[in-house]
Amino acid sequence: MCYWVGTKKVREAMAKKFNSEPQDEIAQLFYQTFVAKSDIEFKEYYVAIGKNKPILTTLTVENGIKQFRNMQWTLPYSYVDSKTGSFTTRELLNSMSEKLFTHHKELIMNHRCILPINGYFEYYHLKGEIYPYYIYPASNELFYAGGIFERKINEETGEVSESFSIITTPPNPLTEKIHNNPKAPNGSKMLLLIKPERVPDYLNEKLSITEMKKLFLPYDEKLMKAHPVMRFQRKEYIEYLNTPKVLEHCDYPELVA
Repeated sequence: MCYWVGTKKVREAMAKKFNSEPQDEIAQLFYQTFVAKSDIEFKEYYVAIGKNKPILTTLTVENGIKQFRNMQWTLPYSYVDSKTGSFTTRELLNSMSEKLFTHHKELIMNHRCILPINGYFEYYHLKGEIYPYYIYPASNELFYAGGIFERKINEETGEVSESFSIITTPPNPLTEKIHNNPKAPNGSKMLLLIKPERVPDYLNEKLSITEMKKLFLPYDEKLMKAHPVMRFQRKEYIEYLNTPKVLEHCDYPELVA
């Protein structure tokens, strides 16, 4: 599944958008939040690893007001195990679009968010080996990943915590080829990527279920590129994890046809 994202280039892309398209609402809000006032810290990673539960910056709408918020990437999900009959909780980094209205109906209807990223990482499987691929926009734009979030209030301290999960959809041909894990229980998936012009639609608080489902489509592969990168999770490469080198094309002779 899609457990690694990059946000390090988001600030640069937003600045270009702000200067070239001053009417762009998201770029304007980004400037006001992180440049003009610096109300909160924009969370930047070359690779944010989901299992580490990183704090990432998301875009939400509440009472008609768009705002950036920092949330933890992992969403607690409680359910009754069909095999044991016991009540259990899982932490979801991804939530399947096919199950949103059964497992997370309240969240998808009322707590949607957008995660701006410069790309994400997926593993390709070949003859028992795995190869990380960086998947990114074909242009100098960003990806806007759709998600859901949950807000909890500690009854004793009053502290508010927020966490989110990124939605996945069936893959397009490009991502289907890359995400080919034979052991993936739900088959090949890709992140739900919302086109920039449709972000306001996704965040629209009055969006109907029918309108929402129209957004749960595989992203156009013509708008994406991908290349293999270093095995950044291995010990010998860990020093490069938070450097530009992790985004560079890495040659693997066995991948050449």
